[in-house]
Amino acid sequence: MSTLQYSTTSTNDTGGNSAGAAAYFTLARFSLAALLAARYTPGLFVEDDEDDNNALVQSQSTTLEETASQTKDTNLAWKYGAELGIYMFLGYGFQAIGLQTTTASRSGFLLYLNVKLVPFFAFLLFGKTIQRSTWISALVAFAGTALLAFDNASGGTGGLVDASFAVGDLWSIAAAAASALFILRMEAASKAVPKSAELNAANLWTVAFLSLLWTAWISFNNLHTDATLVAQTLPETLTQTLQQTFQQTVNMITANPFQLIYLSAVTTALANYLQSIAQKEVSAERASIFYALDPVYGAAFANLLLGETLGLWGWVGASLIAFAAATNAVWDFSKSDEDADSNGIK
Repeated sequence: MSTLQYSTTSTNDTGGNSAGAAAYFTLARFSLAALLAARYTPGLFVEDDEDDNNALVQSQSTTLEETASQTKDTNLAWKYGAELGIYMFLGYGFQAIGLQTTTASRSGFLLYLNVKLVPFFAFLLFGKTIQRSTWISALVAFAGTALLAFDNASGGTGGLVDASFAVGDLWSIAAAAASALFILRMEAASKAVPKSAELNAANLWTVAFLSLLWTAWISFNNLHTDATLVAQTLPETLTQTLQQTFQQTVNMITANPFQLIYLSAVTTALANYLQSIAQKEVSAERASIFYALDPVYGAAFANLLLGETLGLWGWVGASLIAFAAATNAVWDFSKSDEDADSNGIK
């Protein structure tokens, strides 16, 4: 379910035609998502019991061990949530910038290089042993993604393959690397943090905060020159910067209300929460198998919502990705069944 939700992101996340617009759009998106998850913010609220009297008795009988355990869980939620938030901020921020100079379909396919990067990062950075079938599947999917990236269906060049890379394509590849790290670290985070909702909330608040810093810097540069900085006091400068940031963010929300509601509620808050639950039991490598079909779904939504089409090489690339995902899933689950049989598990 989260895969289908994520796949519509690139077709909706087209907030503006400049890096500044992308920043304000990202802040609006994650601020709304964080507010939706606010009640699960780690350490902010105490869970209510059935009535106030029971809550009072419970609080009075809480042991030091229970308090220490709650504090530990809160700290873990913020620790991992902040780390995941950095990767998510970079991923969504790079994607938002990239969409200014590339099409939604190309951005979607390049972004989902993350699936192919997961086994490589798992091997290189974390020393995990990767099955041969996973390597083969990743290479086939990578080839398919390359064909999709070079597809000229929206370029109008008249040739079969457009071998040029726009700046937006490079930003999309950077977003894919950040997203791959997010998937890998989500595996450890989801297992370390007992409450997925708290991990999700900490993650979203971190992204919202980083987005605020990003937009504040843009507002500062847009508003102030060396002459104005000399004439103004620090409080005046900060006030104007925050006012500009707030106003631009509100303008972005009013200009794209339905896009932002959908992106913040469905493809951000809900999808990320579902992913944090799923990866408690599913490894990052196996999870990436299911995410491999995201670009195919994304292309379908781009066609339905934006009228973008695939050319010959685009269809070949999409077929390779679908084949790689399907065969890897079959190999992976077949091996799981063999392991279960060898261990006497039925």
